[in-house]
This record gives sequence, C-alpha cells and structure tokens, in this order.
Amino acid sequence: PAPPAPPAPPKVDGQALEGGYLKGLRNELDTYKQYPTGRQASLERPSGEVVVWLLVDRQGRVLDSGVQSPASSMLLNRAATNSLRRIKQVKPFPEQAFGGRNEQRFTATFNYSVQ
Repeated sequence: PAPPAPPAPPKVDGQALEGGYLKGLRNELDTYKQYPTGRQASLERPSGEVVVWLLVDRQGRVLDSGVQSPASSMLLNRAATNSLRRIKQVKPFPEQAFGGRNEQRFTATFNYSVQ
C-alpha cells in the first residue's frame, strides 16, 4: 500500500497577516511622529493630518519615503517630513504577506492635534 500523504502545510491567512503587520507598522511610525516646535508653532498651534508613504524592503529597511497628502499647514508638513527622515528601519514584513514581493509601499496618516 502507498504511504499516507504528508499533511498539507497550514493555510496562511495573508489578509490577517498583512492587517496585523500594518497595525504594528502604524504604531511604530507614531513613535517617530514629532509635533512642530518653535515660536511659530506655539503661536499657530496647527492641527490636521498628513498622509505619508514609505517604501520598505522585506528586511524592514526604508528605501524611500515622502508626503502623499499634505496638510494645509506647512509646519505640519515639515514636521512630518522631518519625522520620516528619522525612520531608517522598521519591522521586517512577513514572507507570506504582500504577494511575496521584496518591496512594499505603505501609507499612514500622521494626526496632529493640539495638546
């Protein structure tokens, strides 16, 4: 008789894997977010949203980044750009996620509100 077939590898839920990674990445990016400082920021107290993007390789290296949708405040846009410059490395993304690509572009929203 033929030996039994080996069990199939467990099916990976790619969407759950990607969703979990994105949630963690957005939390990680929030740790880099800086509110504008200086006299002008103190006077204007700007608030708003800046949508940013990052191109990340599978090892988590940030290859490129930028602002996708700027806020109406140049102070917030500058703060977001400065925050992005500080991000060189993020958590590597799982092999089974994002169609097995070696690079992936992610977007996130920096919400700036006056404290």
